[in-house]
Amino acid sequence: MNNSFNDSIAQICGLELSALVGSYKYSVFGGTTVVVEGHKGITNYSDNEISFRLSDGVLTIAGSDLKIKCLSKNFAVITGRINNVGVMSK
Repeated sequence: MNNSFNDSIAQICGLELSALVGSYKYSVFGGTTVVVEGHKGITNYSDNEISFRLSDGVLTIAGSDLKIKCLSKNFAVITGRINNVGVMSK
C-alpha cells in the first residue's frame, strides 16, 4: 500500500503506523503506566499480570495493583507498579 495513505489512516485512528500494519508497540512511562498499541485482545488479567495477544506472540505486563484504565480495539492503557514488560514470540 501507499505509505502516505497508511500514514493518513494511522493519524485518523490515532495510532502509530506500526500498530496499524499488523505490528505492535508498547511504551512504559515512569514505571507506573504502559501504553500498548496493536494488540489483538486480552489473554490474561489479574492484579499482578496482564497479557495481550499479538499477531506474533504474547505481551505480558507484570507488577502489582495493575488496572486497565483504557481499552479499545488495538489500544490499551495499564496502570499500577510495573515491574516487567516482556514479549514471548510464537
